[in-house]
Amino acid sequence: MFEEVKLDQATRVLDSRRLGFSRIRLLPKGKTMRPITNLRRRTVAKGKGTILGPSINSVLGPVHSMLRLETERNPSKLGSSMFSVGNLYPRLHAFSASFGKQHPKFYFAKVDVQSAFDTIPQTAVIRLMEDIPSEKQYIIKKHVEVKAALLDSQPQKHAVTKLMRRWHSIAVTRNDTTDFAQLVESRLGKSRKNTVFVGNAMRREVGIRELMDLMTSHIKQNLVKVGKKFYRQKRGIPQGSVLSSALCNYFYADLEAQRLSFLAAEDCLLLRLIDDFLLITTDPSKAREFVEVMHGGLPEYGVTVNPKKTLVNFGMAVDGMSVARMPEGSRFPYCGLGIDCNTLDIVKDREHIKDAVVSNALTIDYGNKPGQNFQRRVLNAFKIQSHLMFYDTKHNAMGTVMSNLHKAFAETAEKMWAYWRCLPAGGRPVDRLIMQTVTKVIDVAFVLLTSQARREKYPEYVCDIEKTHVAWLALDAVRKVLARKQANFAGVLSWIDTELGKLDSKQVARATKHIR
Repeated sequence: MFEEVKLDQATRVLDSRRLGFSRIRLLPKGKTMRPITNLRRRTVAKGKGTILGPSINSVLGPVHSMLRLETERNPSKLGSSMFSVGNLYPRLHAFSASFGKQHPKFYFAKVDVQSAFDTIPQTAVIRLMEDIPSEKQYIIKKHVEVKAALLDSQPQKHAVTKLMRRWHSIAVTRNDTTDFAQLVESRLGKSRKNTVFVGNAMRREVGIRELMDLMTSHIKQNLVKVGKKFYRQKRGIPQGSVLSSALCNYFYADLEAQRLSFLAAEDCLLLRLIDDFLLITTDPSKAREFVEVMHGGLPEYGVTVNPKKTLVNFGMAVDGMSVARMPEGSRFPYCGLGIDCNTLDIVKDREHIKDAVVSNALTIDYGNKPGQNFQRRVLNAFKIQSHLMFYDTKHNAMGTVMSNLHKAFAETAEKMWAYWRCLPAGGRPVDRLIMQTVTKVIDVAFVLLTSQARREKYPEYVCDIEKTHVAWLALDAVRKVLARKQANFAGVLSWIDTELGKLDSKQVARATKHIR
């Protein structure tokens, strides 16, 4: 994948451009390590002594901004690409709704491209990307986003806050007359909360040829320094690059258009997160053809499928070899989710994390007041599990939503206990703070899941649960977790029993029947 470059040749390349060289960092992957090029690291500027220049990703910022703009203007060029797992929900919801009251049999097939970033042909991806820009000139605008982070969750007269300031860039066309306030409302503010936007900080006009030359240099002349030697990546695109996901998405979207066009039908839903393909269809012949095409390899796209990672929910073989099949009644796993093969209900796939040590995933604050961030950490532990795909009672069955919520509370309680245990004995939260925290989690959970703001942002979303259901699910989950450590939490467990006794028994029964 890499070839050594002589020092004088590497020096000439580096002197001729703003892009510097990167270094390798190793990321754990199971029992092995995955090499990733570190493109965020700043290097010493040429002729500036000890002054640090911009990182490679910073230099590539205008190209990234241009591609983001083109993504917004022409999303169809990205095919089945998803930018996050959350993008699965609206597509799956729409696909499910298209069948109305029908209950067809769904055929699932999942394939994984082997070493996707390392196998994409460089010349082919550069040629494809030449057709993506729709303008000859772009305006790159920089702005600042400021957020206030509360450091102390304890109620005080003077709460301690810390301002977080970050620079961001966006691209607009030359004929775009939108002012900054309108830009915030139409583009920037849609995915931000509690943020102050400061605009008109910097503005630069850049031609498309400059942007494409920068992208080409980055792909064809990606220099990596190991020790005192330089190496050039001769195959694939740089992992760790701010452009890598976009390049991969556009390239595989072309693959879909050229080689998987038979899936462009109402009875098929093709999803792809970078290099993980998932097909859901009511036509078994299309599911089989999809697997066969992908397993056959697509050399013009550098695609080779890892057959060990292919998974289907029906019987089939490729070249005489049986493809791994999901057991009947099991949920189909995809990118950390589990999808019901009959109803398309969505749950979090917890099988791959059931044996993980919870404390290994926590960041513990050790300081003069080690317990001051306890409540904030616990609330965040729930918030990251609050995506609407798990709690939409219009898409999911009520039992699925109740079970999802109970398991989310259980995971939150596990993290709460693990955080408590990791703190020094003298700095651990007392029972009163734990009770306040559990009460706060219940309040926040109900507001998050049923808020008017969420319904306005996602008109199709419905979460038909009551505050009593949320309270019982949370209290029951916390009780089951802390009961295994009851010697330290006798007071909290007694309080939970009291609170459970106050809840309306008829409404509680609606929740309890779904929890085993």
